[in-house]
Amino acid sequence: MKDTELLQYIHETAQMGIKGLNDVKDRIHDSKLSDAIAQQMAEYRSISTQAGDMLRSKGEEPKDPSLMATLSSEMMSAMKTMKGASASTVAEMVIQGNNMGITKGTKHLHDYEGNDKQVRALAEKLLATEEANVNQMKPFL
Repeated sequence: MKDTELLQYIHETAQMGIKGLNDVKDRIHDSKLSDAIAQQMAEYRSISTQAGDMLRSKGEEPKDPSLMATLSSEMMSAMKTMKGASASTVAEMVIQGNNMGITKGTKHLHDYEGNDKQVRALAEKLLATEEANVNQMKPFL
C-alpha cells in the first residue's frame, strides 16, 4: 500500500465515522452521550482534513466514501434505531463501527509500504481514535 492509498483510506474512514455518527446524533436523548458523539465527530473531522491536505500536497484529491457504503450505513442506523435510540443501542453501534475500523486500519498499517512518517502517524492517530471511541462508549452499554 502506497502513501496516497493509505491517506485515501484514512480520509474515507473518517468521513464514514462522521456520517455514521451524524445519522444517530439527533436521536440521542442522553446529554453525556450526545457530548461524546460530538467530540468524536470533531476528531474525525480533524483527521479527515489532515488526510485531505496531505493528499492534495501529493497531487491527489480526497475521495468520498462510496454511495453503497453511505447508503448501507444509513439503512443500518435506521433499522437499529427504529424502535428507539437508547444510549445502549447507540453505544453498541458506535463500538461495532469502530471495531471494524480498528481491524481494517491495523491491516492497512501492516500493508503500508511507504516510509512517510507523517502518513504513518496519521494512520496511527486514526487507529488510536477508534480505540478511544470504543472505550468512551463502554459506559453507555
